[in-house]
Amino acid sequence: MKLNLFIGAAALALGLASAPAMAQDIDTTGTYGGDISSFGTPNTATYGQTFTVGAENALNSFTMYLDSGSGGALNFQAYVYAWTGSRAVGNALFASTTQQFNGSSYGNPVAFDFNTGSLNLVSGQQYVAFVTTAGVANSGYASAYMPFNGWGTDTYAGGDFVYFNNGTDFAQLTARNWDCTGCGFGDAHFKADFTAGISAVPEPAAWGMLIGGFGLAGGMMRSRARKGRTAIA
Repeated sequence: MKLNLFIGAAALALGLASAPAMAQDIDTTGTYGGDISSFGTPNTATYGQTFTVGAENALNSFTMYLDSGSGGALNFQAYVYAWTGSRAVGNALFASTTQQFNGSSYGNPVAFDFNTGSLNLVSGQQYVAFVTTAGVANSGYASAYMPFNGWGTDTYAGGDFVYFNNGTDFAQLTARNWDCTGCGFGDAHFKADFTAGISAVPEPAAWGMLIGGFGLAGGMMRSRARKGRTAIA
């Protein structure tokens, strides 16, 4: 009985610790509010979308979109980093090969799909997926637009559109706060596909619930032990 009680309380605590922090797959493309411009060279070098990982923490793929454009072919790369709330942090968790955007008719964006190969992230943690021309060779002027939901239209609570005028300096992405991390743009058009991955380390709040569950189990076992001794006496 004591063992069953302990296991039951522990299971309850573990269940609370593994409760999902956010929705799983992400799709912000349901509402079109126009385009943000201009991404490219020598314009704003980095456009991105922050997102929060739910209980299914393995990122299989994500999609970003570019629209219209002018000048020559636009070369760029896509990345995933952890996000502090104001900048990318740490090392790149994913880096794509060089992509090329050759323009499109306005309102007919091109989807760029990136396979991240079941990248295990931390549930409840915020990350940023972005495209950048920093560190990528381009010849002359080349620009593109990015479709978004529209000003003040925050369709996804777990993140926002972000950008950074870092020019050709890739190192600035983790060295300085980005230019706009909550300016009311809402969300860029963005998709992310998740499945269950390797369990991540619980957040501090989850650890608190876990320890509390074990404490409850111990208290109940001690209570039963005292009652047992009293009955024998």
